[in-house]
Amino acid sequence: MPQEMNILLVEDNDLDIELLKRGLRKIDSAATLVCAKDGIEALKVLEDDLATSQVPRPFVILLDVNMPRMNGHEFLEKLRATQGLRDLQVFMFTTSANKKDVDLAYDRNASGYIVKPNSLSELAQVLTSLSSYWSICEIPSKMMPNGAISA
Repeated sequence: MPQEMNILLVEDNDLDIELLKRGLRKIDSAATLVCAKDGIEALKVLEDDLATSQVPRPFVILLDVNMPRMNGHEFLEKLRATQGLRDLQVFMFTTSANKKDVDLAYDRNASGYIVKPNSLSELAQVLTSLSSYWSICEIPSKMMPNGAISA
């Protein structure tokens, strides 16, 4: 049975957070959404999660590029260098269509790069596609409920 796609959203724009919530409601998703305002906060959530399981498993990270303190590229670089966190599924989810941003994300082993859509209906299509992709993928046992995130 496919697992629900739970999300850690790393996003500093409150309007974009609300739009994602609306998009999840529009596709009738039961996903849990946990938010962090930047890369520093997201790393803290993930490091704390190793002990508390705050983010329901399995989960995917949707990561904005342009954020204060620690941007998406810096976060992804740090994540990939951190034992116990490096294997997490991360999709860049950003307004930047800049080829340098796309290339850098994939150089740092992003699972995918999604340019944020301009409307709620387009967002619902993106979320439906991402959810469908998630539902057909096999999830590593370390990412399953009651499974520890470990490398």
